[in-house]
Amino acid sequence: MRYEGKTEADAVEAAAQAIGVPSAGLKYRVVRDEKSFWGGRVVEIELEEPRRAESRAAAAQMPEDEDDTASAPPVERARPPAAERPRPAVGREPRDESGKAPEGAMDDEAFASVEATLAELLSAAGFFVEIRRRPGAEMLFELIGDDVEPLLAGGGEGLSGLEVLTGRIASKELGRPVYPRLDAEGFRAHQRESLEELALASAEEAKRTRRPQLLPPLSPAERRLIHLALAEDPEVETQSEGDGFLKRVAVRPKAS
Repeated sequence: MRYEGKTEADAVEAAAQAIGVPSAGLKYRVVRDEKSFWGGRVVEIELEEPRRAESRAAAAQMPEDEDDTASAPPVERARPPAAERPRPAVGREPRDESGKAPEGAMDDEAFASVEATLAELLSAAGFFVEIRRRPGAEMLFELIGDDVEPLLAGGGEGLSGLEVLTGRIASKELGRPVYPRLDAEGFRAHQRESLEELALASAEEAKRTRRPQLLPPLSPAERRLIHLALAEDPEVETQSEGDGFLKRVAVRPKAS
């Protein structure tokens, strides 16, 4: 049986809790110790004697004519192995920019597929975080734990990339589109406030100078927030420019 942890000690403790024996009594070998591309670390151990302590005691009390080779019930791994899933190629953006998110699957099957995909991606990257569903109009998941900090670095690039990848893999598996949103430590609320401030400041500058204001490259979800923030302003219009996943938004004064 194999168990994972952020360190060797964490992996041993996970194994001990799973099979109900003291960690000091475990015999194991380290089969994997590596760092992920997101900066996390994962250590995997394999137990040499994975049967439960109580099973050993029961075996010792069996009559001699009983089958003394019977083993304890199989012990589940602390973390299930990642399933072999097809990885779709990066292509279309996961969201439109009309100010309204495209409707995607929101049923129990879709939630379960997204949550399983997200857990596998985090495990593969060596992150150990708790995943919680948050109720609302969107399929929103909150990541909780110390390992979320690398995902929030660089303006949340890791979190946004994980969000897009999770949605595309789950959509491929389901055979229908799904658009999950990921949050951690209130990042999305802070991001929304910052982008709304940027949009309003750009609009004011466009009105003052009568010249278009070109914003930095943004993800589809970030661009959508810009469009929404200025949708009710009768004096400016917004338009995305460029190709690829990251595009720039131009804030232009409307012709009078």
